[in-house]
Amino acid sequence: MKNVIVHLGPHKTGSTSIQKCLTESSTDLVSGGISFLHDSETLEAATLLSRELFDEAEEKMSKLSIAISNLKVDTVILSQEDFSGNLIGRTNKRRIYPKLTKNMRIISRSLRPHNVRFVFFEREESEWMRSCYHQHLKYRTKFSSLPEFKEHFESPWNWTQKLERAHHVFGEKLIVFPYSATPKDGVNALLSLATTSTSGKLEHLFSFQENISPKRDVIEKLERVNRLTEFPATAWLAKKMLLDEWAPKRVPDSEICYSIWPPEVEQKQSVALPNLMERTRHRVPTHQVSDLLPELDVDLLPMLTTILPNDEFLTDASRQQMENQSKILRYHLRGKSELSYLNGLTISYLRRDTKYTDKARHLFHRIWDEHGLSMINELSTRWLISSLQTFFDHGKSESQRLIGSAAYFYANMIKIYESERSIEGSQPDAVYESETPQTSNMFRGLDRFSVGGSDLMLNTNALALEIAAKDDVAGLVFQEFMLRVKSSKNVFSRQDTTRLELGVAKEGFIDTWSFFEEPEK
Repeated sequence: MKNVIVHLGPHKTGSTSIQKCLTESSTDLVSGGISFLHDSETLEAATLLSRELFDEAEEKMSKLSIAISNLKVDTVILSQEDFSGNLIGRTNKRRIYPKLTKNMRIISRSLRPHNVRFVFFEREESEWMRSCYHQHLKYRTKFSSLPEFKEHFESPWNWTQKLERAHHVFGEKLIVFPYSATPKDGVNALLSLATTSTSGKLEHLFSFQENISPKRDVIEKLERVNRLTEFPATAWLAKKMLLDEWAPKRVPDSEICYSIWPPEVEQKQSVALPNLMERTRHRVPTHQVSDLLPELDVDLLPMLTTILPNDEFLTDASRQQMENQSKILRYHLRGKSELSYLNGLTISYLRRDTKYTDKARHLFHRIWDEHGLSMINELSTRWLISSLQTFFDHGKSESQRLIGSAAYFYANMIKIYESERSIEGSQPDAVYESETPQTSNMFRGLDRFSVGGSDLMLNTNALALEIAAKDDVAGLVFQEFMLRVKSSKNVFSRQDTTRLELGVAKEGFIDTWSFFEEPEK
């Protein structure tokens, strides 16, 4: 029979740092008669409990009990926050650890005949909720303010009430320690329950930092992402880069070189497509418009937090007048930031030949140079593509123009293909009935491919990402769009899903998934 210490966490009480320290100390712990059992098996058991799959969890814990019996130590430490249940905000449930006592019963019963004791670190309630909210901001998008987050969950509440039932059932076998932001204190609290003393042997390993919440300005930026997100599935990109305090490498002023605007299209004597060339020459109309743009040195920061009212109305007046175009933009971007409106307004100028091209171009690049991270997840996919086209036409460098052109054609060919499927009445997520082409090829030399029998999908995306990496500013916009493609149902996901469901595994193409990742089943 072993002395088993089950560290329940809970979440946001320094468990990760404690676990890192115990893992780093494993050799010294074993020499002191202690084993820290922290592996995929304990994680799976805890995950099953957090998902309330109790029978599967008990079966997994019973197998752990056998493994514990075979260890040649007196004391075993288990540490998983999910033993307590799910972190609030991770699911739609409103109660805080509603199955805590039941989870503890299952753990205690499964680990017989060992002497099981539970450790719970109690953190001041309001600070714990704040920390949970910050965790939610990092990885999820449902809440964008702390009061909103708190109001969603059971209130009022306190740990005394939450642990009352567990104390009644387990008595002295439930040990509650006060939370400390210093991981060393948490480790020592756990080791104080061991059958042998090891604290002196571990002092040199206590190098982990105290738990630190994101800075206030970063929290505000994360809240803004949640409040204005247009595509929650890809919000993590902007958040990760904000947390990493990433800043783009910009094109140096000395290297800025714009293309001629409007584009010069030379008259060819033997042009392949004369009618289309005529359209090309008239792609950029010349307009006499008013100047509605702010000054070149306008402070853009307040525009990030100023939100367009939702009661904007749609005018049917001509877009040729910039005043009308401005009203149309404000309608379509209602509920978004003033900066997203300014981005749209600069694009409206830059699609035309006006005397304000230089001014609009300067403001467009300021928006993306200074606030690109705040913009990528706010904009709709339509406006992402419009911004990429503007990098194509008005990029500061050849790299930006290359990114814009590649992204423009990448996006529009997907749009064309998905529109055709919709016209045919095919669902975006429908698995193909056959893995091989079923009709004859009417485009000589453009060979078709079977599902899982080509690396075309993978190579297209790999090359697109390679192009996106050529410039931080324009490339960030392209990467956001590629993530949206990866997160949506389209030609890429259909190829991968069909291949998975039909069990297609052709030699030479085993790992050629569209994004080099096997999709989840």
